[in-house]
Amino acid sequence: MKLFVTLIGIAVCSCFFYFVNNQNYDLHKTIKDEIIEHPDLLPDSKTARATSIGFKNLVADLYWLQAIQYVGGNAVSAEYKKYLFVILDLITDLNPYFESPYIIGQLLLPDHNDRYENRSTWEQEENINQAEILGLKWVENFCDQQKIEAIFAQDDLGKLWENDSLKNPCQSYTIPYYLAYIYFFYLNDPATASQYYKVASTQEDAPEGAKILTAIMQGKWGNREKSLFMFLSLAENAPTSQPLCKEVSSQLQDIYLGLTSGQVQLNGELIAAVEQTRNEVFPVLTEENENEILDDTNCTNFLHKAIRELNLLYIAQGNQKFMNDHEQNLPARHAKALFETGYIDFLPTDYQQLPSYGIIYAWDYERGRYDYENGEYR
Repeated sequence: MKLFVTLIGIAVCSCFFYFVNNQNYDLHKTIKDEIIEHPDLLPDSKTARATSIGFKNLVADLYWLQAIQYVGGNAVSAEYKKYLFVILDLITDLNPYFESPYIIGQLLLPDHNDRYENRSTWEQEENINQAEILGLKWVENFCDQQKIEAIFAQDDLGKLWENDSLKNPCQSYTIPYYLAYIYFFYLNDPATASQYYKVASTQEDAPEGAKILTAIMQGKWGNREKSLFMFLSLAENAPTSQPLCKEVSSQLQDIYLGLTSGQVQLNGELIAAVEQTRNEVFPVLTEENENEILDDTNCTNFLHKAIRELNLLYIAQGNQKFMNDHEQNLPARHAKALFETGYIDFLPTDYQQLPSYGIIYAWDYERGRYDYENGEYR
């Protein structure tokens, strides 16, 4: 009798497992068919969550596996972008802590290649906005929002990096790092990019370059004063065996404080004096010492960039006078034109001057501000 009951139990269990496996197979097949053949028929997040109670992570994994097939099966002309965001958004709604879909979205959605993609400007902009939405969702689920707000509010990088309570606001530096990249390169928003590079720079796993990008983005935004301050903060906190670098950094900080308080005037005499000090203290840049002097963690690298920001601040001031005196507020095409017309009384020379290339200060017509670029004045 016991043997009979046991056999009946095994049979019932076998039928149950067969039924469950069939159900899982049917679910898997349905998801596969929907994504690969009819991605427009995907359920919305609310429906998907309601129909996958207790199995959300499993369903998210299944959608993810088929999403990979969908991308591969529609790689020609990047047609997968039509529904990629819908799929990734659904997956991350079902399992918000599944990181791979966020990464794929940040890498694939905003990119565009004219050689094989035939997507309208509107479609490209929509994909970029979708990448931003997915990136912000990533930050929301993987980062400490209170820490991020505190980091956004702190402009003194020295204090920021010394504050242990603000370290590691996210599970990985890549989270804010990718989002910062999208804000700068695709959304033309270096101000927000700088904030997220600043968040990335507080991660212990972040590359040193994240710290530099924080300051550079401030300059690209047009806030030269803040960018100058950030580079000086980087120089002050950089390990160095060069006491003169720290001394010059301290002098430039005094100039910065004088400019912000109105006690120091930004004029050609000041810029000439700073350039003379730079040339006397630091070695001439050559192809042999370039990597050493411009090393990402080197105090001299930060000071050279700080002086560049000071130069651009001075040139932008002269250009504003130039624009005020000309119809339609047209800018001067480069700093030499401002010098030749008397709107600046000293033409600063950037530290990056090599036989193979040089740096000039010119008007960026795309972004509507002065910046540095490779070339020679003509």
